[in-house]
Amino acid sequence: MFGWIHESFRQLVNRKYGREVWLKIVEMAKFEEGTESEIAHYYNDVETMRLVNSMANIIGIPVEEVWEAYGGFLIQFTMETGWDELLRAMASDLEGFLDSLDSLHYFIDHVVYQTKLRGPSFRCEAHPDGTLLLHYYSKRSGLYPIVKGVVREVARRIYETEVIMKVQERKQEHLDAFVTEHVVFVISQVETGSGHPPKAISSKMEQFDANVVSANEFVFLGVFDISSDDFSIAFPYHICFDKDLFVEHFGHYIRNAYPMAIRQETRVSDILELVHPEVPLSYESILAFKNSLFVFKMRGIGDIVHQKKEEVKPILLKGIF
Repeated sequence: MFGWIHESFRQLVNRKYGREVWLKIVEMAKFEEGTESEIAHYYNDVETMRLVNSMANIIGIPVEEVWEAYGGFLIQFTMETGWDELLRAMASDLEGFLDSLDSLHYFIDHVVYQTKLRGPSFRCEAHPDGTLLLHYYSKRSGLYPIVKGVVREVARRIYETEVIMKVQERKQEHLDAFVTEHVVFVISQVETGSGHPPKAISSKMEQFDANVVSANEFVFLGVFDISSDDFSIAFPYHICFDKDLFVEHFGHYIRNAYPMAIRQETRVSDILELVHPEVPLSYESILAFKNSLFVFKMRGIGDIVHQKKEEVKPILLKGIF
């Protein structure tokens, strides 16, 4: 894991338990003092788990509680170190924030740290009873308590509300050669008793409660025709497909890249490889992850410009369904 994560562990323990406790943790984890939290260093999972297990032993709490406490402190520390405005600008409600977590992880991994790591994936569902279902997917098993700490702290600090999170389901799913942990959380809003209604955790709650607008309230603004060619030029990277993933039409750039592609005969999987999220490329998966970041790699096409030794750099398409 990133050294910044180890540094935030150090900050958490020093602030809550003191430096002496942290030094005991470092010793038990078999780190040389000063090497346990180098921000620019990448620690493998074994090293990180040594640190976490040592924290649990020295402090005297279960490992799950260490991860949950870390999740809450992570938001606090992140906002203290310059990410405050970005986090507050991500969405107008908690559901939108959770739907944006994939994009945030992709930005941190590929832009800030310029790595090819694949972080966890999230998708959120709003229910008419006011609760949210949060689906969490990760190749690292046992880290789901971090999510509980993160979500509660985000709700408190950014959206000024309190939430309760419960694990509804936890299971292992197989995708290709990998095993992914899938955890489903139920998020419920807590009444504060302050006399003021709390800010809704989802803007969709208003839609559930709203009455159907009668037809005569709509104002017809006329027809705005645009040809298929004009649309293709205006949106050169778009791809439209049906439920069976057969291409219906695509943008000018895609058309030039794949001149042999034929409408209703070529499948999306024939020309694109799904990179993120790590789910099967199917219509059902796309519906499940709507409003999430999707990253595709163009098959058989690469950019050799400015690449050393003519190394081919894959061309990626990013967007939200």
